[in-house]
Amino acid sequence: MKCWAKDVSPCCGTQSGEHYISQGLFEDKMIKVTNAPFFRDAEKTVSKKALTRNCLCKKHNELLSPYDSEAISFGHALIYCRDLVNSRTTLSAKKFAIHKKIICYEKLSRWAIKTYLGVADFFRYESNCETEFLANLVYSKTPSRNYVKIDFLMSQDDELQITQTVAIAPIEKNEKSVGMMIEMYGIQLTVIFADEPIFDQKQLRLNFMQGRKVKSCELVIK
Repeated sequence: MKCWAKDVSPCCGTQSGEHYISQGLFEDKMIKVTNAPFFRDAEKTVSKKALTRNCLCKKHNELLSPYDSEAISFGHALIYCRDLVNSRTTLSAKKFAIHKKIICYEKLSRWAIKTYLGVADFFRYESNCETEFLANLVYSKTPSRNYVKIDFLMSQDDELQITQTVAIAPIEKNEKSVGMMIEMYGIQLTVIFADEPIFDQKQLRLNFMQGRKVKSCELVIK
């Protein structure tokens, strides 16, 4: 049996298929996969339930559910903000009530770690942080914001291009994988890991604007 969390606590003895990407991020039953190394970089349309890897036992997999849920909430928040901005596009008001969506940084960063551990073997370079260290961080009560740094970028287009697509690529430094880039629903997140508490992550704020000057909605990760 394979389980990257085997050194965190005893496994249950039952193999579990862990999704490469949380399946709740996609509404459709079938999804198109491109440039995936486990498909030899071929483009395929497959059931989202089939995109799993035997890398966790059932016990450790189930303990990750709150982090999958937070990533899904992040995706839903992005769609909500997009729809709010689009619904206000034709309105003539000069100022709007600002809607706010809040995402938990600790849960989202742990989702990023567990997603990274599920795909890191496919990256060109080995991880700069040991698997055992990252696995312990996922399941521990240690604040992750000192070990995981997240930043995001969003193109300031007139029309928000937020769709249910997710892409992952490694971030490399000195021939090591130090993190990954996640493009999620049109938003690009960079995630960097450290095995020492070198980061002092502050809350992240993403503003959704009506035109260039009027704020309509904000998404806060804190």
